[in-house]
Amino acid sequence: MQLSIKLHPGQAAIYNSPARFKVCAAGRRFGKSHLAAITLSVEALRDVNVAGYRLTAEHGVYYVAPTFDQAKRIMWPKLKQLLGYEAQGGFIRNENVNDGWIELINNRRIYIRGADNPDSLRGIALSYVVLDEYADMKANVWHEIIEPALMDVEGTALFIGTPKGKNHFYKLFIGALEKPESVKTGSNAHWQDWEAFHFKSSDNPFLAEKELRRMMEGDNRPMDVVRQEIEASFISGGSRVLKPDNFPIVVKGPPLSAGVAYLAVDLAGFKKQEGNKILRTDESVIAEVIPMEDDWYVMNMEHGHWDVRETAMKIVLAARRYPVARLGVEAGALKNAVGPYMEEYMREFSRYVTPEALLHGGTKKTDRITWALQGRSERNKIKLVKGDWNDWFLAQVADFPDPLAHDDGLDALAYVDQMATANYANNDDIKEWEPLDMDSGY
Repeated sequence: MQLSIKLHPGQAAIYNSPARFKVCAAGRRFGKSHLAAITLSVEALRDVNVAGYRLTAEHGVYYVAPTFDQAKRIMWPKLKQLLGYEAQGGFIRNENVNDGWIELINNRRIYIRGADNPDSLRGIALSYVVLDEYADMKANVWHEIIEPALMDVEGTALFIGTPKGKNHFYKLFIGALEKPESVKTGSNAHWQDWEAFHFKSSDNPFLAEKELRRMMEGDNRPMDVVRQEIEASFISGGSRVLKPDNFPIVVKGPPLSAGVAYLAVDLAGFKKQEGNKILRTDESVIAEVIPMEDDWYVMNMEHGHWDVRETAMKIVLAARRYPVARLGVEAGALKNAVGPYMEEYMREFSRYVTPEALLHGGTKKTDRITWALQGRSERNKIKLVKGDWNDWFLAQVADFPDPLAHDDGLDALAYVDQMATANYANNDDIKEWEPLDMDSGY
């Protein structure tokens, strides 16, 4: 019986390393789980480890994921497929799904464990362990529980995962880069205690190039996400979501007739006064945007505290500036309140445009703004036409997502994304068409 080992070059570099402790930061779909399944199988089938210790049924092999359910879902089917059952010429003699172990024909076991239950990790001497997505575990899982369990036979370990900021996984990775070569105890041979590996998703030659390009270049995908999840970079969590430098100001935008203008209106309530005090501090905003190929040109952002009639007039005048325009207004009671006045001004100015309902879709405002603007702005695809509103808008960019700061301009601009990719699946205002006469269809 032979174990089938198929590895791409990146996986093979990790597998062939003589280091006792290997730390691998890798992008999504690099093949971390496949590598883990192979190393677990090889180490569990050993009778003698690389340190020269004879291994018995008392020396376990661990696969640890952040949760037990996650560990079983990821690794159980891979091990079963790779090892096969003894009755069919494979290596698995026995198994217990509930307790999470597989016993091989040499009486040694591979244990599936979750770091969410640290007590389940104690009590067994270990010869080998894989800690998968170590960034999502507590640091003490290694130092207090796993590392001491490897002492009996100078066991080895593989840490694999995608970075999650500069946390304990980052410290371990940097430490592995800086560790010098050391002498293996009990032998004249030299080996390296620690070694660090870094691979991007693109280092998996079996991933389709078009899929990688789609993940890297998608307008809505923030670059921090790309760098962390695809390029396996350790990104500090302290950076702002939006950066003013990513919104370039241009002296002149495209002609007003260059394409369809998107007018997105965020209504913050209408001006009410109590003496000289305005009761509502949020502003209503009309964002005027002309998309040109992949870029958004923000032509103007009109903002202020207006009463319902003044709000309606400003919306219609904005639509009047563009030969072709689509108008989106935040759905709700405020849209219903301003609607009749808009119709009045449309007749007066002979400019008719049907307002579309802009919906929250149950999404938090912060998430909606982030997903609509962060990825585009990081690629400099949102250009601000020079105007006296620029400083007002960029101040909101710099403050976001501070809950105490205003984000009215950001909210209005984020709605343009909804208009550009209209999806009516959650629009309660749109009823399913039903014919009055089933025979004629009318």
